[in-house]
Amino acid sequence: MQPLARRIIAALEVSRLPVAFGAIANVWIVVLLARLDPALAEAPAATLPEPVALGAAMLVAVGFLAFGAALNDFLDAKHDRAFAPDRPLPSGALSSRRAMQIAVGALCLGLAGAAAFGFVSVALGVALTAIVLVYDAFAKHVPALGIVLAGLATAASMLAPAPETSMTVPIWLAMSQTMGVGALAYVLAEKRPKLTRRAVVAGACGWAFWSAAILGFGWWRSGGAMLPPWFAPANLVPPLATAVVCAAFMAWKVRGARGPRASDKLLRYGSLWKGLVAAAWIGAAGLHAEAAWIGGASIAIFLVFAFLREAGPQLAEPVTWRS
Repeated sequence: MQPLARRIIAALEVSRLPVAFGAIANVWIVVLLARLDPALAEAPAATLPEPVALGAAMLVAVGFLAFGAALNDFLDAKHDRAFAPDRPLPSGALSSRRAMQIAVGALCLGLAGAAAFGFVSVALGVALTAIVLVYDAFAKHVPALGIVLAGLATAASMLAPAPETSMTVPIWLAMSQTMGVGALAYVLAEKRPKLTRRAVVAGACGWAFWSAAILGFGWWRSGGAMLPPWFAPANLVPPLATAVVCAAFMAWKVRGARGPRASDKLLRYGSLWKGLVAAAWIGAAGLHAEAAWIGGASIAIFLVFAFLREAGPQLAEPVTWRS
């Protein structure tokens, strides 16, 4: 049982499943809000049975997240053997071949989920695949480009289930959160090359460009309004307030911390933040039951994986008594 537990924990770490629910919650925002939009009454996100639509969106989120994460570890295996020998591949807990199998299988799941929403969604899935490949191949080593591509991947995954949506403010907020947390995590991890002032300016320009593109698309789809007519401007208060509170809490949790552990902690809290903000968006639209279980699931999953993180070494390599 020990080797099996060790492999399972390693597979979870390689696929980044502990932070997957934040990505799932993001795509569920778009699906659930699309089902409230009269203009999208004929769109697959609205016509599919709700469990099917949410399940397919979950495949998109988990599939592309695990694809990018496993491919990243596969490509970085040689580097990690020298600088991070405790990671699953260099430590021998998982083979490079298994990591590539996870990547390919996850990509197939992601594209299968996109196929449920039609041709345009599959095209977005292919574009998202290209973004992930570029990021893992070299962009992650160019801070400004890598951070912008990570945010763009978030936006593309959210658009995939309902590319016709006019409600793009949640997509913009999630993209901005991904970029902001990614930049801070990069600095906390003390990665090289450093995030210079020039890189920050370039990243800010990338964020501004894609913000204009995403919000402009929503403005165009809404007929010249920032929000569709069925979503009252006052309903922006709960999600935006939740985002501010979560950002302040995360800043407090990582204050003065440095190194990979601090960076990892920030990313885990960032996933919880996504789930809570998603619950706020959905609750603001009047779907209170859905908001309650998404918010509750976000907290529960965060706590479970926090426990597994602490107990994982004991589960994989239990302490033995010695005489």
